[in-house]
Amino acid sequence: MSDTTSQSGAPHGLADKYEFDAEFRGETLHYIEATRRTSMIWTWTNGYRMSASSMTTWSNSDGAQSPVSNEERLAIIDRAVKYAHDIQHVKLIVED
Repeated sequence: MSDTTSQSGAPHGLADKYEFDAEFRGETLHYIEATRRTSMIWTWTNGYRMSASSMTTWSNSDGAQSPVSNEERLAIIDRAVKYAHDIQHVKLIVED
């Protein structure tokens, strides 16, 4: 699952362009921007579920890491739920 989306007025400093990439075998969902990415636990065998608390660190293109803020986490969750609904036509359950 991969999709590039553009959104104007990006919240909380998130990029306008981003994509989601899901590893089915690794049960990991990646949120990817041009210069950074973060990952979270994502399972699909008993309904589509993501663990919000597992999204903690940005991996930056320069190799540095930085924390994901609570505001960024909430905005990414909103984007993931919207993507699941609008593009994949599934309900994404968000767990803490």
